[in-house]
Amino acid sequence: MTQKAINYGIVLYQLGISQDMVEEIKALVDGSPELVYALADPVVSHADKRKVVDRVFDRFGNKDLVNFMKTLCDNDGFDMIHDIFDEYEKYAREQQDILSATLYYVTPPTDKQKAGIENFLMKEYGSKAVQLSMVEKKELIGGFVIRTGDREYDRSILGRYKSLRQKLVMR
Repeated sequence: MTQKAINYGIVLYQLGISQDMVEEIKALVDGSPELVYALADPVVSHADKRKVVDRVFDRFGNKDLVNFMKTLCDNDGFDMIHDIFDEYEKYAREQQDILSATLYYVTPPTDKQKAGIENFLMKEYGSKAVQLSMVEKKELIGGFVIRTGDREYDRSILGRYKSLRQKLVMR
């Protein structure tokens, strides 16, 4: 992720563009790769890109959005649109005090276990809520791994095996 994409994502949030509108735009962009190609193509003039932006994004009824998209095209940044959306969502979660975490597991946790993990993370990070992504990872053998930001909580059999092996090698 480039700093430019991060900055654009933050600006998009600060413009007051709703998450619903961003989801609609994301669907539009995902459903039309030709649009992204045309708006990211350096051969297409900025004037032509601005006309396309007017035609495509004017239907959302938000001048700030249209101006944002024009600025993005003028600065040859439309090729980062997916990264910008990701950064928008990340920044929105931060502003709403929602922690984003990924749970890697062998067997899916019960609702009670999942709630326990979410409560642990809320207490540990002092957040109001947790957005927990679930990823099955059979190579863990058993247990689970929680990853959030730059921290990892490894409670897997594979992790314990590696830790034990490391301790034995150090002797």
